[in-house]
Amino acid sequence: MAYATVIQFVALVGEAEARALATPAAPATGYDAAKIQGALDRQSATLDSYFATRWPTPLSPVPDLVVANTMILAREDLDRNGRDFVVKAADRVRAWARDVSKGSATLGVDPASPAAPTVSSDGGGVLIDAPERVFDGDGLAAFLGGC
Repeated sequence: MAYATVIQFVALVGEAEARALATPAAPATGYDAAKIQGALDRQSATLDSYFATRWPTPLSPVPDLVVANTMILAREDLDRNGRDFVVKAADRVRAWARDVSKGSATLGVDPASPAAPTVSSDGGGVLIDAPERVFDGDGLAAFLGGC
C-alpha cells in the first residue's frame, strides 16, 4: 500500500515535472501514472522497513509527514538526472526515518492522538522459529566431558 497517491505527487512536483520524471511511451501525452505509482509503492515499502521496528506496517492511519516524505523519496526514485536538491531532500528523509526507527524522532503526530499509528506490542523484537532441541546440556555431558 502506497502512503501517497499519484494525484498528491503531481500536486507536489507539478504537472510539468511529473511529465519529465515519468514520460509515457509515445504517442501518449501527460505523465505515466503507473511509473509514479510504482515509485510511490517502492518508497512506501522503504519507509515501512524503518517503521516496522516500532509499528505494524503499513501504518494506519497515515500521518501527513509520512505522505510528504514518501513523495520526496519517490521523486528521487524517478529523477534520472540526480539533481542535487532532490538527492539532499531524500537523504534528509532517510535520516529522519532512521531516527524514527530508533525512537529519537516522531511521525509528526502526538502519540496519544487518534491520528497516531498503534505501537507494536512486541517492540519489533527478533522472532526465532526453530525446531525443538534434540540434545540438551545433560544429554551432551558425556560427550563434552573432556572439554
